[in-house]
Amino acid sequence: MTEMSTGRPPHHEVEHDERLAFQICYGLRPNFSEGTPECYIQLANQCMDDNPSNRPTASYIHNKLLRWHKIVDRNAANDRNELAILKAFQSADAIIPTLSTELPNYSKTKLTSKLLSFKIFSKPINSSSIYDTDKMLE
Repeated sequence: MTEMSTGRPPHHEVEHDERLAFQICYGLRPNFSEGTPECYIQLANQCMDDNPSNRPTASYIHNKLLRWHKIVDRNAANDRNELAILKAFQSADAIIPTLSTELPNYSKTKLTSKLLSFKIFSKPINSSSIYDTDKMLE
C-alpha cells in the first residue's frame, strides 16, 4: 500500500540488510506520500500492525477498498464520512502527477531478497520513525 502511495518500493533508500530487518522488527514502517488520504494510511497501518491478530482480513480490506472505489467512481457521497473520503481521494489524484517516482540505479542485489538468520528477537512493536529504531539499535 505504501508503494501505491509513493510509487517507490518500501525502504528503497536504504540497503536491504540485517540492519533494516532489525529496524522493521523494532517498528519501522514505510512512509506515505504527501496527500495520501488519511483513511488509506490508517488501513495500511492496520495491515502492518505488529500483532497479526490486529491485522484486517483480506475480505475486510477488499470490502473497504471496494467501498472507497464506489464513492470515488460515482463521484457521490451519501454522508459526511463519504464526502471526506471522496474529497481526500480527489485531492490525492491532483497531487499524484507531481510526485517523482524515479529511483536511483541500484545494483540488483540491493532490493533482492536474502536469507537473514537471527537467533532472538524481542517482541515486535509499531513505530513510524527510522530515527526511533536507530536509537534502539545503538
